[in-house]
Parts: sequence; structure tokens; C-alpha cells
Amino acid sequence: GFVSAMGYDRISLLPDSLLTQILLHLPTKDSVKTSLLSTRWRNLWLDVPGLDLHSNDFRYSSSAIKTFTDKFLELNRESRLLKFKIKYDECNVYLFGISEWFVTAINRGAQVLDVDTLRCPFYKDFMPLDVYKSKTLVSLKLVNVGLLKPEFVVSLPCLKIMHLEDIQYSDDDGSLIIQKLVSGCPVLEDLTLCRSFDDKLPVVLRVMSQTLKRFCVKSGPGIESDAPGLKCIDFRDDDRVVGKNLSFFLMVDIDTKFNLHEFLNGVSSARRSMIISQRTIMELYRCLNMEPISKFHNLSRLEVSFSSDLLLQVLTNFLEISPNLKYLTLCLVFSTKIERENLELTNVPRCLLSTLECVEIKEMIAGEETGMARVRIGKTTAMKLAKQKKKIWMEVVRYFLEDSVVLKNLILCLTDSDITKKLVTFTKRFRRCQTIFR
Repeated sequence: GFVSAMGYDRISLLPDSLLTQILLHLPTKDSVKTSLLSTRWRNLWLDVPGLDLHSNDFRYSSSAIKTFTDKFLELNRESRLLKFKIKYDECNVYLFGISEWFVTAINRGAQVLDVDTLRCPFYKDFMPLDVYKSKTLVSLKLVNVGLLKPEFVVSLPCLKIMHLEDIQYSDDDGSLIIQKLVSGCPVLEDLTLCRSFDDKLPVVLRVMSQTLKRFCVKSGPGIESDAPGLKCIDFRDDDRVVGKNLSFFLMVDIDTKFNLHEFLNGVSSARRSMIISQRTIMELYRCLNMEPISKFHNLSRLEVSFSSDLLLQVLTNFLEISPNLKYLTLCLVFSTKIERENLELTNVPRCLLSTLECVEIKEMIAGEETGMARVRIGKTTAMKLAKQKKKIWMEVVRYFLEDSVVLKNLILCLTDSDITKKLVTFTKRFRRCQTIFR
């Protein structure tokens, strides 16, 4: 791939400084492999200003990763180290002295520090206190490690991205460590917290930041966010998320089963985008039956996953609370059980009459969203499921083509050629609407 059609190697003509920057974006093992290309490349990997290591690449010797890293850092003692990334298993790494690598990276101006233990160990390595006073770090990701309580003011003036997952805190009240860490990041924009249930944090952890724009929560008892500049929130599992100034959100991504009513009313003024998972839709359906939810008047883009048995019951009700929707992505999740006879879609919400311009419909087998294994079914059941799926596809596509007044594009992601042939026979209410198959 290095030799062009003109018959000579143009990439190797680039200066060393540019080539090493390119190699910086590769795992170190791939960077080392380029030494075999030619004499021009033999030693270039040694000048790459960063390391991206995985202990599995050194599985034949538990001490090899330590020997390799120590030698690399020694050979590049005077140069900057822009990135230090390591994934390691405590079972095949000599852990003594590993924290010195992080100190070295910070002292040599690292912009990216990414430390991840592959499995949740019985004893977690605690990060050195130097991590709280880096003047160059832009991105910090820590997974399955420990954080000590700093007895000084945290100062991370350049940190914009922080990811903390399954952290062990040295202090009985780990929230003080989180508060000091976040408060010491004056330009923090993107924060991800993945809590464990034994992390010594309070039931509801409060996160305050004037600069935070994106907040992702992936598990744990609860989070209270006080971030007036927050534009995007993304939360998973059964988190309880409480926030202030929710009406300023530009993007909401929800995959949870907790009581949504209060939260959804809080973000009813959310602008632009929302992504909602299948199990969240089921909870939302329950909420809609109990009491009304405020309409999302500013929502223009929605991606939502529906189970096949709930789709035709919920779809029109959900579109009713999104009166100005312009772009809709439907992920149809087909289960491996036979559902009752499907309903017809008759109600026409406001967005179909005035704003909805693009609809994309995809299909998934139940379990794909959560990574569950597919269930084997018999031939007769498979035929019944295929017939049911065809009916649902036909009804949904008919609905959007025949009832959408301003629809410009209907994008269908399906593989069944029989369905494809039948879909093109439907009458389009808006004649210029294009049906696109992918």
C-alpha cells in the first residue's frame, strides 16, 4: 500500500515528524511492525511521541511489557510523550513500578492518559497524585483503578474529556474526591461516570461544572447534575438522574427503566435530538397511560427502538408528543415469539402533516440491542415470524407513504426482497418522496 500506481513510495518521502505523528494514532504493536517495511522505517517507531500498549500482546512473558516500556521511555528520555495508553491484566504484568510510567508521562507533557485494567481486580492500583496537577492533560480515562484523596488544590487547566469507570476511592466519602477533581478542571466539556455499587459514593452524587457540555452516566444509584452549560446527556441502566436547567439540552440519549415521567417533562424543551432504547419505550408507554407528558416542541431528530408487539400501539401516540419532528429513525426489534394480530395505524399526528421530511426504518432481532444471543427456533415458527414481520413492515411503510404530507425520503434497511417488491406498490401522498433501499 506504500507504493503508488506511479511506481514509487510516496509516503516514505514525508518528513519524520509527520510520519511519527501518523504512527501515534496506531497501537504500538502496529507501529513497531512498520520497522520491517524498509531501512527508512526501521527506527521511526522509536521516535513516536506516545505509547498504546495492551498486555495481551506480551502474553508469552509477563515481564516483557515492563521491559519494553522501560526501554522505550529510556530511549526517549528527552522527548515529549503526548499519549500514554495501556490496558493490562494484573495476572500477566509486574505491577511494581507501573505507576512510575504515569508520572513519567505526566511530567513529559502527556495530553492523553488512558489506564484500563482488563478485569476488575481484587486490589486496584492507585494512581499517583501527579495526575491531579498536570498542566497538559486534555483527555483522562481511568478504568478499574484507585484514586487517592488529594490534600492540595487540583489543577488540570487543559482537561476537556474525563472518563471514570469502576473507580475505588481511598476516602470513605469518595464524593469529595470527585468534587475536587471536577472543580479543578476549568475547561471540562465531556464527563463519563460509570459507578459501581461499592464505590463509597453517596446514594446521589452531585456533579457541578460551569463548562460541562456532555454528561454520560452508565450505572449506579444516582446522579444529580448542576451544569448550566450542559447540552447532551446520555445515561444507561437503571440510573436516577436529576438535573437543573434541563431545557437547554440539545441531545438526550436514554436507555433505562427508571421512572421517566419527571425527567422527560424536564427535558420537554430539548432541542434537536433524542435517542430512546426499546426498554425505555416500554416504560414511557406506561407513563403515557398514567398521566400526560409535556410535548417536545423543539425536538427535530428522533431515533427510537420499538419492539414488534408494541410498535403499532405506541408509534402514533409518541409522534403526537413530537409535533415538529423532521427526522425519524425507527429501529424495529422483532422478537422470537408470535404476537397477536397487529393493529392498523390510523391516527395522523401533526408532524406527518407539516414537518416530517425523512424517515429511516431498520430492523433488528430481539437481543441485538443488549448483546444477547439469538434463540434457535423451529422452521414452522420461523415461517410464522417471517409472515408477522412482513405484515408489520408493510403497515409501517404504508402509514408513512400514504399519510405524510411533506415526506421527502423514506429509507428502508431490510434484506427481504419479497417485501421490497410489495413496498413500491404503495401510493405516495407526497409524489416527490423517494423510497431508498439500503
